[in-house]
Amino acid sequence: MLFTQFEFLFLFLPVTFAGYFLLARFVASPAARLSWLAAASLTFYGYWDIHFVPIILVSIVFNYTMGLLIAGQSGKARSGLFAAAITLNLAALAFYKYTNFGIQILNALTASKYPALAIVLPLGISFFTFTQIAYLADVYGGYSSERSFVKYGLFVTYFPHLVAGPILHHREMMPQFGSEDSRKISIENVAIGLTILTIGLFKKSFIADGFGMVANPVFQAANSSHLHLIDAWGGALAYSLQIYFDFSGYSDMAIGISIMFGIKLPFNFDSPYKSQSIVEFWRRWHISLSRFLRDYLYIPLGGNRHGEHRRNANLFTTMLLGGLWHGAGFTFMIWGALHGLFLIVNHRWGKFVEKRPGLARYTGTVWYAAAALFLTQSAVVLAWVFFRADNPNAAVRLIKGMIGLSSPEKITITNLVDSRLMIAIFVGYGACLVLPNVNAMFENWKVGLETYHNPRPWSVLGFKWRPSLTWAIGTSVALVAAVLMNIIAGDTSQFLYFQF
Repeated sequence: MLFTQFEFLFLFLPVTFAGYFLLARFVASPAARLSWLAAASLTFYGYWDIHFVPIILVSIVFNYTMGLLIAGQSGKARSGLFAAAITLNLAALAFYKYTNFGIQILNALTASKYPALAIVLPLGISFFTFTQIAYLADVYGGYSSERSFVKYGLFVTYFPHLVAGPILHHREMMPQFGSEDSRKISIENVAIGLTILTIGLFKKSFIADGFGMVANPVFQAANSSHLHLIDAWGGALAYSLQIYFDFSGYSDMAIGISIMFGIKLPFNFDSPYKSQSIVEFWRRWHISLSRFLRDYLYIPLGGNRHGEHRRNANLFTTMLLGGLWHGAGFTFMIWGALHGLFLIVNHRWGKFVEKRPGLARYTGTVWYAAAALFLTQSAVVLAWVFFRADNPNAAVRLIKGMIGLSSPEKITITNLVDSRLMIAIFVGYGACLVLPNVNAMFENWKVGLETYHNPRPWSVLGFKWRPSLTWAIGTSVALVAAVLMNIIAGDTSQFLYFQF
């Protein structure tokens, strides 16, 4: 089920909301309403394919049990249980997500022709697996295990985050489940939640899907043809905006839906295209994944504790595996490797500037900020080409077109991006830079949990939400526009991160 589908917006969400608060009103124990929310979340998940439900249930029962066992042991027994739990979680993820990729690599290395297996990737398996690995790691590190199976099941399946994040930490969420703040309907929370939900719906249906209509033909053409410079740049920039507004829209909708139930999710998106370095970009893009990779991969590998060369190797390894987490393919690995290299260069540049006071004094100027913004975004767009392309060869063709190295005789498809579309792309980037995000617009209302405590990104237009007729009218117009777009285009356009 998609957040943009009519059956979600006008059936599932109202029924789930009403049932939750009716149980909260008439049943004193929080277990009743939490069980309802967990059951609704499994229904939401099973709507895609009922065959996925046993997989996530087995995962939940296994990890809940292992958490209790780990918490009850010490010494070698504790370490052995933890290692076994992590190994089995990763083995399950590897089987469903990477088996056919492994067969592809084996065929390439040995000139074999082993057929791919008929393995269907369970929806959201990367997210619910990483969420539970983080839980087990925290229990192993000393945090108390969760005794309530209902709360643990809800923690994993909670539908606003289940299929595309954020990756949750139990110490952030468990205290909220069953709390007094989530027991009574708050008109304020409903108004805020519906507004944020509408903003996210508009971003997804009206903006992201629109830019997808520009990007998709270009990347399809790159599979067989070289591209003109304008077409190549138009496709790359359009996809950069598509994934930006798609993921931003999902993140907003998740925050908005959850706050209606009186439950705050961690912010997972914080205007990453305003970043002036790749380090800052990863503190603003997919924030919960960045935290997971930092806490459970980069730091255990040694972080920056063993010198610059070891730190660089840890950064590269972390980002390479982060790319592989997104998808089983060489394009995702290249994307991760590029970001690993970008982070290494970023750190080296920071040290270079520190040692040169004459250069360091320019870092606070507008010109330096503009140059840093441009270089950061250029690097991000370059990496997105590999992320989106169907294969590395198609990505190389598109990049050749972007730098003017396409062979004219091999350009068989032209005029994919005209001047009107380029104007729309520039307007889209202007919106990324000029407008505030939901985190800033609702800053006074504390609608989400801060992870990195980033400084609030600058915005030319710094307006704040408040309950008013103007906001009510604006929200209604955005909702109508998004719904009409869904009617015209159909309501089956998936969020891009659903495939990961």
